[in-house]
Amino acid sequence: MVSFEWYEITLFIFLVIYLVVTLVLAALFLKKYFQVRKIEFLYVGLLVLLFSLSNTIQWILSFLLLLIIGIPLDPIIVYAIQGISSLSLIFGFLFFHKLVLTNRVNKKIITAILIIIILIISIIYYTLLFIDWRLIGVLNESGWTALTWSPIVSALFTIANILFFIIFLLFVIQALRSPNKETQLKGKFLFVASVLLSISIVSTFFLDLFQELTYWIVTFSFIHTARILGFIFFYIGFTLPESIKIIFLKEK
Repeated sequence: MVSFEWYEITLFIFLVIYLVVTLVLAALFLKKYFQVRKIEFLYVGLLVLLFSLSNTIQWILSFLLLLIIGIPLDPIIVYAIQGISSLSLIFGFLFFHKLVLTNRVNKKIITAILIIIILIISIIYYTLLFIDWRLIGVLNESGWTALTWSPIVSALFTIANILFFIIFLLFVIQALRSPNKETQLKGKFLFVASVLLSISIVSTFFLDLFQELTYWIVTFSFIHTARILGFIFFYIGFTLPESIKIIFLKEK
């Protein structure tokens, strides 16, 4: 029977918590879409759903397989699922197209360029994976979770994430500048979400600078905890539940 270190078990627990929380949020977004029939809720729901699954499900399955039969999930399958995380950002760009570029004459061109960039990134990623999965990154000794990404994959993910956060911040700025107090409040929650998610994503590219205990402390606190909280703030900012309005806007 395979034995796990404490940090591996803790990482598995964090991944499960992250998956459950984000699946609930994705379900709430999709439920909101079917209630009000606004396409932006569908885009965000699919973004959260696919991004969440592609960043967790393969690692969770790999851990469980290693625990039950002593063999982790094949690295090619693991990294193939991970690649979907970049493709999921396309729904973020469609959301951007709908809400931020509404009055821009060239909005279709801008959105098309963003989507093409993501497709190029994905083609490069999956080409590397087809050649040799080791070109994607390094797994831990037991082979169930990633330790670091290769320089080229780190660069690809960095480009994709920078593009996403630029459009996300444009949306946040637009909300903060609104004369409507509810919209301003949404912008504040979304700004906090953007900071937390930025910390989470940027931290993944610096993991190879840390060793042993420090490595796992950074992983748990700056990556997974920040990401979970970031998605919660993202949901609050985007939907602004009545309870939040009552607390912050003093409305009944």
